[in-house]
Amino acid sequence: MQKQSVLSASLILSLFSLSSVQAAGFSLIEQSASGQGLSYAGAAANPEDASVMWFNPAGMTEISNNQLIVAAHIIAPSAQFNNDDSYIKNSDGSTSPLYGKEDNGAGVGVVPNFYWKGKAGDYDLGLGVNVPFGSVVDYDQNWVGRYHAVYTETKTYNLNPSIARKFGDNLSLGFGLNAQYINVVLSQKIDFGVATGAPQQLDGYADLNANALSFGYNFGAMYDFKEAGRLGFSYRSEIDHKAKGKAKFDTPAILANDPRFKDSDITSNVVLPASASLSYVVPVGDKFEVLADATWTGWSSFQELRIEFDNPAKDDAVQPQEWTDAMRYALGMTYQMNDTLKLRTGVALDQTPIKNKYLRTPRIADSNRTWLSVGVGYKISDSLNLDVGYTRIFSDNPEIEATDADTQAHVLKGDFAIAIDILSAQLVWNY
Repeated sequence: MQKQSVLSASLILSLFSLSSVQAAGFSLIEQSASGQGLSYAGAAANPEDASVMWFNPAGMTEISNNQLIVAAHIIAPSAQFNNDDSYIKNSDGSTSPLYGKEDNGAGVGVVPNFYWKGKAGDYDLGLGVNVPFGSVVDYDQNWVGRYHAVYTETKTYNLNPSIARKFGDNLSLGFGLNAQYINVVLSQKIDFGVATGAPQQLDGYADLNANALSFGYNFGAMYDFKEAGRLGFSYRSEIDHKAKGKAKFDTPAILANDPRFKDSDITSNVVLPASASLSYVVPVGDKFEVLADATWTGWSSFQELRIEFDNPAKDDAVQPQEWTDAMRYALGMTYQMNDTLKLRTGVALDQTPIKNKYLRTPRIADSNRTWLSVGVGYKISDSLNLDVGYTRIFSDNPEIEATDADTQAHVLKGDFAIAIDILSAQLVWNY
C-alpha cells in the first residue's frame, strides 16, 4: 500500500466509533438512573420522571409538577485483550510474530445527565443535557495492537429542548430538537519499517484532533390505556457530522522532509444512525408494573468512513465498515413496596452491528451483550426523590482478526474478555 494512507482509516474510524463499551455499537444509553435499574425496559412509555424526555418527549405530559433532575453514571469496564499469535505479513508471503504485550485499554468513566421540565399553558416544556457518546481508551504504546490504536478520548455534549401536549385523556405527542457537539483526540503507532523491509524497527506516531457541531430532531407518541397500560413510540433522527480538525505526525528522521507526512487539516463526514423504540408498560395489581421495550438502531448507514486530507500529497483514506442494523430488547418490573420505596429490576439483550472478527477493531471491542439490572427509588420528602441503579453487563468474548489499514501487514489476532459494571444515581426535585 502506498504511504499516502499512513494515517490509518482505523484511526479515522475512531473519530466516531468512540470505543464505547457500555452498549452495543457505540452509543451510550445511560441517560436515566431510574431507567438503569430496569435495563431501560419500557423507557419510551415510562414517565416516572423527567428523564423520559430523552426516550420519548411525549411522556412529559404525565408529569404534573415542574421538575429538575441531576444524574451521574459511573461506568467501570474491563476489556482485556488476549493475544493469539498476532503476526506481520511479510512481502515474500511468509509471516513473523507481531511483538508487544497484551493490554486492557478500558477505563472508568462518568456520564452526567441534566433535565428540566416545566409547563406553559397547555404545553409541557423540557430541556435535557446529555452525553450520548464518550469514552477514554488508553493502551500502552508498546502493546501488540499499537499499529491499530493507542489512545482514544471522546467528548460529546447534546442539548435537547422538547415540547409536548396531551390531546384528550389518552394521547400525548412530543417533539425535540438536538444540538450535538463532538470532540475527539486519537493516536496510534505507524510502522514505517514495513516499507523498508524492517518492520517494527522504524516507528512513527499519528495524532488526530477533530470536532463538529451538528443538529437533529426527535419525536414521540404515548397512548394511555389506563388499567391496560401505556404504549410509547419514539424516534431519533440521524445526525450528520462533518468533523474538521488536524492530523499531526511524528516521523523518523529519514522521513522528516517527506511532504506526505506533514501536518494537515482533515475533514470526515459521518452519519450517526437513526433509532426507534416501541415500549409498553402494564400494571399488575396495585403494586407491580411490567415493562417491555424493543429498540432498533439503523447502523446500516455506517458502511464506510472516508477521511479527506487538505494536504494534496495525500489520497483519501477509506475504511469499509459494512455494519448492519441492530436490535435491543429489554424486559423489566417494578414493585412499589410502600409510599417511600420502589424496587426495580430488568434484563436486556443488545445485538452488535459488527458482522465478524475481521471488521472489529480494538477501539470497538463490541459483541452481543446481556444486561442484568437492579434499582431502587426512595422518596426523601414530598419534593425530593433519590434513584439508584446498578447493572452488570455480560459479553461474549469477541474475537478479532483485524488488519491495519496503513500497510495491510499487521494482523491483530485474539479475543477480548469483556465485563462492565454501571452504577447510576439521580436526584429528582419536584417544585
